[in-house]
Amino acid sequence: MLGRAGRPQYDSEGEGIIMTAHSELQYYLSLTNLQLPVESQLIKTLPNHLNAEVVLGAVQTIAEAVDWLSYSFLYIRMLQNPSLYGILDPSKTLKEDPTLKQRR
Repeated sequence: MLGRAGRPQYDSEGEGIIMTAHSELQYYLSLTNLQLPVESQLIKTLPNHLNAEVVLGAVQTIAEAVDWLSYSFLYIRMLQNPSLYGILDPSKTLKEDPTLKQRR
């Protein structure tokens, strides 16, 4: 798990800490050394996370849910690698909907 803490409005960069078993150390070192993109795993549990936001009162409308998703790493990766996240014909879709608002 990797999270982003801090104050994005003030800080231009963040720091990630990887905690893993020694047996998986080489795998994670290779990820950081090879500069491979890290993909979001939020989509697997998106209904649970969104439901929690609804219960907490942070999300009360569909428009707020769309806005909430735009602050996620999933949204950033969807913009950068749309076909991986099931967006068919990415060039056409991004031309018609550059912020993927209809896909959120």
